[in-house]
Amino acid sequence: MYSKKNSTLICCFLLAFSITSVFCYSSAIYVGDGRLTDGEVSYILQRQLLHYRDELTGRGEYVSVDPTLGFETPRLRNAYIALQAWKQAIISDPQNLTVDWTESGVCNYTGVFCAPAPDNGSELTVAGIDLNHGDIAGYLPEELGLLTDLALFHMNSNRFCGTVPKKFRNLKLLFELDLSNNRFAGIFPTLFLNYRS
Repeated sequence: MYSKKNSTLICCFLLAFSITSVFCYSSAIYVGDGRLTDGEVSYILQRQLLHYRDELTGRGEYVSVDPTLGFETPRLRNAYIALQAWKQAIISDPQNLTVDWTESGVCNYTGVFCAPAPDNGSELTVAGIDLNHGDIAGYLPEELGLLTDLALFHMNSNRFCGTVPKKFRNLKLLFELDLSNNRFAGIFPTLFLNYRS
């Protein structure tokens, strides 16, 4: 049985998804050399629908972690899960910036920067990600919220669509956020307005 509140939530979701779909599709057509095919656009739209369903039901990308992989700390294991989920959400990476995102050594991934953890200087953690000007297409999965020590997130001049994940609220140390020149839709997430300056 659906309550009036649930019906309103579903209607808002469908409206937001429709607007996002049109925006992503129309933006992707005029990209120049980095044009998305109709199949890629369809895949993004399908993944976004799954993404929205995931947020409503708590489902994730189901990143499987090979038990033979070794991680120095639980933080680096969480970073591996977050970055592998993101890699699954990327459908076009013309500069192959994420091609080396394969093994457990996340601190060696292109565009990923590690530093000592703020609460334990003997542990490394992912402190920054910089993939500016990568022309990468896809969306940002909720699993990025596992990067709780992230202070810098630079993604400008790519082709990311959809909305900013709600689990970005877990990024309490985020100091620099640059999502400009992408194809995000919806209102600016109010969670960033509550961050200290």
